[in-house]
Amino acid sequence: MLRIGELASYVGVTTRTVRFYHQQGLLDEPQRNTSGYRLYGGEAVLRLSRVVALASAGVPLARVHELLDASQQSLDLALIEIDTGLRNRIERLEEDRDRLQRLRAGDALVLPDVIVGLIEYLREAGIDSEVVDHYRDAWVLTYAVYRPKLDSWLQDFGGVTLRDPGYLALMVRSFRAAELDPDDPKIQQLADDTVEWMVNTWDSDALEWSFERGLDDSAANALLEAQWADRPGWVRVSELIVQGLQDRGVEHSRE
Repeated sequence: MLRIGELASYVGVTTRTVRFYHQQGLLDEPQRNTSGYRLYGGEAVLRLSRVVALASAGVPLARVHELLDASQQSLDLALIEIDTGLRNRIERLEEDRDRLQRLRAGDALVLPDVIVGLIEYLREAGIDSEVVDHYRDAWVLTYAVYRPKLDSWLQDFGGVTLRDPGYLALMVRSFRAAELDPDDPKIQQLADDTVEWMVNTWDSDALEWSFERGLDDSAANALLEAQWADRPGWVRVSELIVQGLQDRGVEHSRE
């Protein structure tokens, strides 16, 4: 026989919890010995363990009382239902944890990993934070509006290209070109190198993307391209790339 403190310790609750379950009618009051102590037997241990297990799973106490007195078949069905509910709660909690982790990661809260990686790469490369923030904001806006198209595009194109060392090096040079004069020889060299990279990548089995198609959406393309429109150096690079691709037989047909 167990005293109330021993019972509580065995099941993993406090004596106050045991008394509360007495008050709720979930656990019968035991007989007291000659010294006035409550003494609990094996049946009380089993019943209290069931009460605690159900209550810990989030089952309302009114239903706990119902299940304790239910047939084994009814209890089994209820336990399956409770288990399903717990699994759903766990999934939601995991999703909440993921959101918190993404919140800690900043940009990752609203952007796909491949774009976050590109933004971090540009920051680590020493690109001016204001310029990178501008680039990030353009992606945030575009991704918010065109997520289905962008997810497909990133899977086909960005998943490979945005991790390509050659492409990343060109991106860093492109961002540094923001401060260059449109007639600076580095602008022409950057455009030539970009065209060369694109043409060489064109036949790669790892890349199924066409310069003409882009995101298959002129508005989405316009949003992404607008970020380059406020710097003369960038505008000139874009013009030279289009011309260079046309010279190589690749037509730019997007509006």
